[in-house]
Amino acid sequence: MSNPFVYYRLDSAKELRHEETRAVRDLDWHRDLAAIQRFYARFTDTPVNPPDETDLTVGAPLAVMDGNGIVSFAIPFSFHEGETEIGAVATVPEQRNKGYCKALISEMALRILGGGKAAVLTTERTNLPMRAAARAIGMREINSSEP
Repeated sequence: MSNPFVYYRLDSAKELRHEETRAVRDLDWHRDLAAIQRFYARFTDTPVNPPDETDLTVGAPLAVMDGNGIVSFAIPFSFHEGETEIGAVATVPEQRNKGYCKALISEMALRILGGGKAAVLTTERTNLPMRAAARAIGMREINSSEP
């Protein structure tokens, strides 16, 4: 069975294709937890809890908001020294195809690279919109082979 995941990496801000947008805003795990939980309840029954304080050093969650709350969201995770994963990326179905995912991962990659780490992203091989967004911001596919 082949690997169902595709891995992307960006090592340099010179490689990043970033368009500044005012749509992306920082969230705070404590202040915005209720909004984050409402957002993720649309996708999963698994409760969302804030990370412990040591995990908060990797950066803030980012979101695109509208009058009804979060419409697109991403969280930085640290699994390996020297890199930060852009994860838990999701956009509500009725707000897809508006560039929100690309804006979020681009802004998060810019912040990660500015902190001296590589920006990485993992997605399912079948998630073609996420794969396109990763490539659009300059991320390169690593350790992957098409089936």
